[in-house]
Parts: sequence; structure tokens; C-alpha cells
Amino acid sequence: MEKMYQDYKDVADIYIVYIREAHAADSSWPVPYAKEKGITDHTNFGERCEVAERLVKDKKLTIPCLVDAMDNNANKAYSGWPDRLFVIRKDGKLGIAGGRGPFGFVPALEAAEKWLADFKKNDKEPEIGKYQPDTSRRPRMGRRRGRNRDREPKETKPDP
Repeated sequence: MEKMYQDYKDVADIYIVYIREAHAADSSWPVPYAKEKGITDHTNFGERCEVAERLVKDKKLTIPCLVDAMDNNANKAYSGWPDRLFVIRKDGKLGIAGGRGPFGFVPALEAAEKWLADFKKNDKEPEIGKYQPDTSRRPRMGRRRGRNRDREPKETKPDP
């Protein structure tokens, strides 16, 4: 996203909107980063802002970051949890509406890159629907899902 921001910040307003933490250390699906940094589910706006600032700093981002209020109105309006990408046209209509993450994010990022490149080249917004995220492919996840995801896989031997 940082590269896209650098490439297109002169033709589009690009923001990160930080919402409720998806994988807080005290959540039902914590990630190692949240545990290491002590990121828990936010109880007030100050905590949420601090974590958003840490994200920007740790990832060395220059993308402006907006922070959703504790009533989570931005998250509710855009179904943003756990992550999502949108391109909103000047007329307020959606140019790109990515699927919910993590599976929807990368295809939406690729579609947004094409949309922005077209916009920069032609100095006009592409038609609605011209660039849509390719949701036919799902990225492989690094972890197995399910009840036994932390258990090592059993070695299988071919039948003699």
C-alpha cells in the first residue's frame, strides 16, 4: 500500500482507516505481533489512536491514517473488519469494493492499482465496474485452520 500511495498520492486522496483491532492479544484469534506489542482490544479512543500511531511507525508508512471512533461507525458503514479496501470516486460511488480480508484485500489492492493507473494516465475516472477484484483465487494461508492447527501434521507412509 505504501508504494501505491507514493505512486498515486498526486492524483488521489489515499488513507488508512484504523478500526477495531482484528487480532488483539486478548481476542479469540490473536496474532504474535499483538502479543509481542501488548495490543489488546481498545477500551477508549486514546488507546486506539496509540495503536494506530504504532502501526504507522512500525511499518514506516507515510499514508495518512484516520482512526474510527469507538462507536465503530466507519467499520459498520463499510464492513471493514478485519480489513478491506475501497476506491471511492469523486461522485461518491464506489470504484472498487474489495472483499473482506484477508482473502479480499490483495485482489482489491491489485484492482485499485489498475484503477489508479488508468485514472492517472487518462485524467478521468474509469467507468464503474471496469476494474473489479479477482476473487476467483484465494491466497494460501501460512497456518492450517481448524481445531488441530497447532499440532504437527502426521507423517503418512504410502501403502506397500
